[in-house]
Amino acid sequence: MVFRLQSDPRLWRPHASMSQRRKQIGFRVATLLITCLLAVMLGEGVMRLYVWARGWTPNCYAADLDLYQPHPSRGSEFRPEFRLRSGVFQIAVNRWGLRGPNIPREKPAGVTRVAILGGSSVFGYFVNDGQEAARLLEKKLDRPGRAVEVLNAGVPGYNLFQTLGRFEERVVPLEPDIVVLYLGWNDLPYICSEQPRDLRHQIRPIASTYERRLGQSTLFGFVKYRLWGVSPPALLPRRVRQAIPTAAGRRCFRENLDKLADAIERSGATMLVSAQCVAARDDVSSELQRLLFRDNQKRSAKIGKRLIELGDLLRSTLQTFARERRAPFIDLNQTMAADATILRDYVHLTVLGEQRLAAGWAVGLAPLLEGRSDAVVEEPDP
Repeated sequence: MVFRLQSDPRLWRPHASMSQRRKQIGFRVATLLITCLLAVMLGEGVMRLYVWARGWTPNCYAADLDLYQPHPSRGSEFRPEFRLRSGVFQIAVNRWGLRGPNIPREKPAGVTRVAILGGSSVFGYFVNDGQEAARLLEKKLDRPGRAVEVLNAGVPGYNLFQTLGRFEERVVPLEPDIVVLYLGWNDLPYICSEQPRDLRHQIRPIASTYERRLGQSTLFGFVKYRLWGVSPPALLPRRVRQAIPTAAGRRCFRENLDKLADAIERSGATMLVSAQCVAARDDVSSELQRLLFRDNQKRSAKIGKRLIELGDLLRSTLQTFARERRAPFIDLNQTMAADATILRDYVHLTVLGEQRLAAGWAVGLAPLLEGRSDAVVEEPDP
């Protein structure tokens, strides 16, 4: 006798139904993911077409993610060959990581190279290419019979610790003949610290590799930086009312200046020291004060006094340093007004301010250029 085992189809229906439901869920999830991916790709394509039609670069909404790259000792550094065109700014970084047009590494015969070291006030924080003081200075100095190239070595946020390293790594190989120092403001945090060397790496935070890769997406930049917005950069040392210079901080500032001067001397270049034009002085116009302190008179009184003291410290230290190193010194606070036509904030200049800065540098450089040409340097506009 043979027994045939027959399964009841009804016993398998729940399993079959569950397997079918899983397939349906998987299909729906896959469809959703593909739809989202296609939507993102479509959005990216639309955004890139939009910025292309306006003549902008794809990085126009997330420029900082593309501009800065990690550096082992300085924290961050410009990406060579960076380009930005947007509705507000046009910025180009050359192959050597300096703002400005490309130049050959080897200095051409008969060319004088002037390098300007500092932070964002050298870089030209609020102006387009061609409007920054370095490029305007080049136009003033470069003429028949005297070929001059000006190297804009400014990086926003850089202090002297970083500037020294950048000078030796990026600027010295370009063989500068004259080096202009226009710095000090970014050194205030460690000048006011009991442990100044602990702050040498307190630098601009750089985005993670993951975020910098996402920053290559125009859609990502638009959503995060245009729709969500970002915090503005801090232009004052934190808790400026408690920012009291320390003996250790002042000593470290002077040591850093001397190290930079030694490096400049080893390179064979001549040094010019220039005090920054800042709103840390007692003749700041009422209009600029309202812009800086938002009509908060109490805050203006408390912070203003401390700022004046910090500004005086920077200027006096730079002047003493220049005298002891036998370098020419110019204080542009004597010739440039501290008002809203010159300054956009505490330290960054307007377009007119950049023009006045270039004119002041041209006059200060005139004695150092004697013998290279018989051309006459124009006096700055009143």
